[in-house]
Amino acid sequence: MKKALRFIHSADLHLDSPFKGLSHVPTHIFEEIKQSTFKAFDRIIDLAIKQEVDFVLFVGDLFDENARSLKAQMKVKKGLEKLKQHHIAVFISYGNHDFVNGDYYDVDFPDNVQVFQSEKVDCFPFYKGEEHVANIYGFSYENRAVTEPKVKEYTITSEAVYHIGMLHGSLSTNNEHDVYAPFLLSDLQQKNIDYWALGHIHKREQLQASPSVLYSGNIQGRHIKETGEKGVYVVDLDQNETYLSFHSTQVIRFEQESIDVTDCRGLDELESILSTYKEEWREQYGKAFIRLQLTVDQEQLGNVNLDVIRELTDVLNEIEEEEQKWVWLESIQINNKVSWDRAELLKGNHFTGELLRTIQQTTDLETNIEELTANRDIKKYVGSLSDDELAEIKEHAETLLLQELLKD
Repeated sequence: MKKALRFIHSADLHLDSPFKGLSHVPTHIFEEIKQSTFKAFDRIIDLAIKQEVDFVLFVGDLFDENARSLKAQMKVKKGLEKLKQHHIAVFISYGNHDFVNGDYYDVDFPDNVQVFQSEKVDCFPFYKGEEHVANIYGFSYENRAVTEPKVKEYTITSEAVYHIGMLHGSLSTNNEHDVYAPFLLSDLQQKNIDYWALGHIHKREQLQASPSVLYSGNIQGRHIKETGEKGVYVVDLDQNETYLSFHSTQVIRFEQESIDVTDCRGLDELESILSTYKEEWREQYGKAFIRLQLTVDQEQLGNVNLDVIRELTDVLNEIEEEEQKWVWLESIQINNKVSWDRAELLKGNHFTGELLRTIQQTTDLETNIEELTANRDIKKYVGSLSDDELAEIKEHAETLLLQELLKD
C-alpha cells in the first residue's frame, strides 16, 4: 500500500523581477513592489513548514533572468536551508528565463535539493524514511528556448510508487504565449503519470482533474495583465485521489475593475464614488494596483472631462502615499455612455457606416502605426504592442470617432 504524499507545486517565481513599468510610482511603494517576489517566496517556505509537506517543486523560472542576481540566489539558498532544517526535500527545474547556460554565481544549494541540470528528462527518487515512495521526473532548459516536444522522453519505471512529472512548457495549441516544450493533453494522458506539475503559463489552470494536469500560475503578479490571486498548490496524493488546496502568496494584487457612473453629477460626486470603491478594494485586496474603466455620461458630468479625471486620479493617488495598504490607480479609461446601435450604423448607406466598415476591415493596424511607434521619443514609452493592445486601440479610436460624429 502506497504511503500518502503531501507536496507544494509552485512555478514561475521570477525572483528579483525589475518591475520597470512601475518605476514612476513613489519610491517607497516601488521598493515594496521590487521586494514582492522575495516576500512571496518567503510565504512558500513558511507554508511548506506549516503544512509539513514532504517536498516542494519549483517548476521553472525560479529566477527572473538568465543573469541571476546574487541577492536572488542567496535568498533562495537561505530558504532551502530553512526547509532542510525541517526535513523537507526540494526539486528544481529551470525554464526559459533562468536556463542552465545563463550567467550566475557559484552558490551551492543544501543537500535536500535535487536540480534537473539538462534538457534530457531525468528522474529523482523520493524516500520517506527508508521507503521509496515517489519518482520525480523533469528537465531544465539549457538555453532560452526548448522548441521540440519533451513528453515522449518521460518514461516511468514499473515500481509501485507515485510518479510526478515536472514540465515547464505549453500546449502546442496555445496562441497567447510563446510556445515552448509543446505538448498535447492526450500526450500527457498516455504517460501514466499520477500528477503533472506544469509551469510557464502565469495564469493558474487545471487542464485535467484525473490524473491532475495543473498550472499553478506565478506566485506574484508583475503587471496589470496578471490579475487575480497568485500563489501555489498544496497537493495531497494518495492511491485513491488527489486533493488540491490553493494558497495565496502574492504581496501586491493587480486587478482591472469597471464602474458605471452614468448617474454621477459633477466632480464631488465622482470623487466620493471613487473613494468609496477604493476602500472596498483595500478591504478585499490589500495592497493593489487597479486599472479602472469608467462608463460615464458626459452630459451629466458637465465640464469634468478626461483631463480633469486624470488630475483627480493623481490627487487620489497622492493620498495613498500615506496608507499602509495602498490602492494605486494605475490608470483610468473612460467609456462614454453610447446612444447608438453600432450594428445598425454598420449597415447604413452613409459616411458613418462606410467609416465603420473601413475600420472593421482594417486588420494590419501595426503597420499603420509603424511610423508613430518607430519615433525615437515615443519608443521610450511604447514597446511592441500585443494583439489585445492593438485591438483595444482600434476599439477606442472607433468610439472616439463615433462620439464626435454623432454628438448633438
